[in-house]
Amino acid sequence: MKKLITLTLLTSLAVGCASPLLSTPIQGRSPNVVAANVTKAPDLASYRDVFYFSDRFGFRFLSPSGYVITPSETQQTPNPVMPVQVLEIWQQADFLNRENLPEGPPIISITVYTNPKRLPLTAWKGELSRNDDRPIPVAGQRGLAYTSTGLYDADNVLFPNPDGRYIFRLTGRYADANAPIRQTFRELVANFTFDVAFNPKSSTWVVNYSRLQNLLAKQDWQAADIETRAIIQRLAGPKSDLLFSSQTALTRLPLKDLQTIDNLWAKASKGRFGFKAQQRIWNQIAKTTKNPKAQVDLFGQQVGWRKTKPGSTNPLSNSEVGSTLWRFDTELQAINAPVGHYPWVGVSSSRLLDYLNERSLGCGSCTIDAIYLAGDRYYNYVPAFFNRYKSVR
Repeated sequence: MKKLITLTLLTSLAVGCASPLLSTPIQGRSPNVVAANVTKAPDLASYRDVFYFSDRFGFRFLSPSGYVITPSETQQTPNPVMPVQVLEIWQQADFLNRENLPEGPPIISITVYTNPKRLPLTAWKGELSRNDDRPIPVAGQRGLAYTSTGLYDADNVLFPNPDGRYIFRLTGRYADANAPIRQTFRELVANFTFDVAFNPKSSTWVVNYSRLQNLLAKQDWQAADIETRAIIQRLAGPKSDLLFSSQTALTRLPLKDLQTIDNLWAKASKGRFGFKAQQRIWNQIAKTTKNPKAQVDLFGQQVGWRKTKPGSTNPLSNSEVGSTLWRFDTELQAINAPVGHYPWVGVSSSRLLDYLNERSLGCGSCTIDAIYLAGDRYYNYVPAFFNRYKSVR
């Protein structure tokens, strides 16, 4: 299976230099289930797990569907100093037609500045900024929101990184006050997070587990599952391919972090969820059959990832991937979940949908790739994961 990288799929790649990361019964279901607080399944957008990671500055955000993320090619001006990085987030149609546009379209941008003098946030506002400052929390930091004018009106948010060395300006430009790009900007601000912190003693990045801890404490299993997938993607690093080369990528996951993730899940669920709970089921199944495919199928059935017949309310159920017997993320159980149900290791509906949508851009292998990711990938990923996890002590 060969992966074809196209514009939208590139949005999950990170820029900057990568740094190593450190962490700070099989018969039936048990009647002692753990109930979740969330009983109503959210819409498909709520399950999105396609992330943009910055290894240079330690942040991440959800890559918005239908957009392209790219380094800026525009000449920058000091304000009050030259930025060290500018990312642009284009609506995909504008990006593909950018050479033919008479003027630059409204886009979202993320600008990063060094702040050695620890200047206040107001010092980083531009000349065309309005005097409508208001406080706003962003990524756990005290931020400043304001609007500005120019070729387009814009929403702006300024905030520092946790140690104050950098200032971030997020700008969302729009031609119409009701334009969808404004909502996309708001969502980006809401899910922007510093998911790793720099450890100066070891010159390494350390995973920030506070969000996962908080979600698990609330027993929001589905949100915690998405956060776990984000952490796994971060740990694997920008050069690892967890989708198509999981056997190689999983060997790069730090064992200490896998143990930390398992401990958090096990504590919150009283031992029902987590890697260790899954490993016990996997080991018991391995004693019943030596057929590799049968082992994965039985495991999927036992933990509730596999169903007896295709079909669901998921929008993809009528697509080329709808015949899979593996459950989509929207079918995972929020209540009465079997032992080992979380963390899930499948590929999200939003990512599968991205692949199917790439066909309109000429991706010849995207249908085959999506079918593989929705089903056959489990037969590579599951054994490879437990082969890695067995080294955790």
